[in-house]
Amino acid sequence: MEFRHIKYFVAVAKELHFGRAAEKLKMAQPPLSQQIKNLETELGVVLFYRTKRQVKLTRAGEAFLNRANKILKEVNDTCEEVRRIDRGELGQLKLGFAGLVTFDLLPLVLQTFQMKYPEVKIVLHHLTTTEQIKALQQNEIDVGILIPPIDNREIDIEVIREEPFVVALNKSHPLAKITKPMNLSKLANDKFIMPPRNAGPGYYDSIISLCHKAGFSPDTTQEAKELQTVVSLVGSGIGVALLPSSIQHLKNDRVTYVSIKDSPNNIKTSVASNKDNKSPVVESFLTLLKETFIN
Repeated sequence: MEFRHIKYFVAVAKELHFGRAAEKLKMAQPPLSQQIKNLETELGVVLFYRTKRQVKLTRAGEAFLNRANKILKEVNDTCEEVRRIDRGELGQLKLGFAGLVTFDLLPLVLQTFQMKYPEVKIVLHHLTTTEQIKALQQNEIDVGILIPPIDNREIDIEVIREEPFVVALNKSHPLAKITKPMNLSKLANDKFIMPPRNAGPGYYDSIISLCHKAGFSPDTTQEAKELQTVVSLVGSGIGVALLPSSIQHLKNDRVTYVSIKDSPNNIKTSVASNKDNKSPVVESFLTLLKETFIN
């Protein structure tokens, strides 16, 4: 039995007329009648009562029609599902993200993507930039949102935004009440809370470069990977920190944020993917990011 036999049978069962069924199927009536006879022979049952005036389903034909309709529906649903998978509308996306996008960019990206592709399941992985690169290479994540630069030929990367640094100060700090952009050189004698370089060299090096351009090297008192932790440490009075401006979405009653005067450095955020990952879902995600966030 072939799939076309089931389609032929259902067409005749729906019309109860071989001529009209043949027209719907865009075929001649004699071949259709022969195909139904072949199906009956293979099954060993009569599916239709045929007279000169009418065609009716037998009891066996009624039972077969019930199952045939289910088979056709299952096949049609499966075909539509694989088409949607091929269009990147269905499936799963494993998304890595760095802490700096948690407060504004990540929620916006997720909301925008899920509105367009509601049936793609997004699995989030909070990872440092270094961890994301490794996870991309090992196909543990599909896409990463991280901090460049990245020196890896296996990874495609594109900047999706730039933002300036701000200084996070404890509210008891002498400079905390400054309302205008400050000269970073005023913090030359302060203790700094820094990210570990191995977590994300690009972020760490940007901070060091910013301080060097202000005429000093930061005196590190504490290292912390998570930006929330850095802000908490600043709030505890342990030191000051240079953070991306989006951190201002994270409120802390003991911390104030001050912009930097004539800051020559911006912190970049990029989207990264493995060049060998040709998943349609990944393509849909990257296309949406480029259309929405990349000018």
